[in-house]
Amino acid sequence: MSISTKTPQATLSLADVFVPKAAQWVQLRDCLSEYSADTALLLCEAEKDRWVAWVPGFGQATLERSQLLQAID
Repeated sequence: MSISTKTPQATLSLADVFVPKAAQWVQLRDCLSEYSADTALLLCEAEKDRWVAWVPGFGQATLERSQLLQAID
């Protein structure tokens, strides 16, 4: 008889998890245009996992959570 168990995943602490919040600068996964920055200032959450943000060189945009990489300190 063979028993298979999954290898436990490394547990992330809350400090390792990026949680977007209003008035926070974030890094974007991809630029929105050829002339826009790769950073954005989050203004407010539009709905679950969607944020209204201001992107230098682009203007106001609604971004998916998946487009945000990390907070910029």
